[in-house]
Amino acid sequence: MSTKLYLTRHGETLWNTKNLMQGWKDSPLTDRGINQAKQLSKRLLDVPLDAIYSSTSNRAVHTAEIIKGERPLEVFSFNSLREISFGIWEGKTLEENEKESPEEWLSFWETPHLFSSDNIESFVKVQDRMVKTVRSIVNKNRNENVLVVTHSIALKLLIDYFEKNTLQKLWSTSAIPSASLTLVKTNNEYYEVIYKFDTVHMDESKNSNCS
Repeated sequence: MSTKLYLTRHGETLWNTKNLMQGWKDSPLTDRGINQAKQLSKRLLDVPLDAIYSSTSNRAVHTAEIIKGERPLEVFSFNSLREISFGIWEGKTLEENEKESPEEWLSFWETPHLFSSDNIESFVKVQDRMVKTVRSIVNKNRNENVLVVTHSIALKLLIDYFEKNTLQKLWSTSAIPSASLTLVKTNNEYYEVIYKFDTVHMDESKNSNCS
């Protein structure tokens, strides 16, 4: 027996459309983002979800509530499922941050395994809190179906842990699509990624990597 983790990134937000980095800051779901969440909700209609967890960011909670639909479940939210904190980069465009912090910016994207900053949360810390939180969720929901709504980089780091990928390869794959679906089977001793970042339920595919 195993717990099935249905993992997703929130739907598109206003700041995604403006290419602004969000991190711990927030912006509302766009109409398109709401529709993305509705499409994922429809895909999961036949999945008997036992529990729903979300980041405390409104964009993630809103996505989780839409996916929940009419299910008599509470959405449990945790700070530890939030996106990486971009610190002084939040609310700014990628171009602005590259211009203002060229060395840190280069390290963030080119050498993530070496990245260190006084202003931006480390990848190691994000991965650690994500893994610990998901382990706790699995322990509380053994052999159940669990939905977790989180963010692009946080989810990428979690999946890399499951697949035993190094931080050096963090950006070797493309951005995680909004409201895409990843399925992982686990008992906290093993993690089997059945599929990841799947968008078969979507009628469009344009997405942003700004968390």
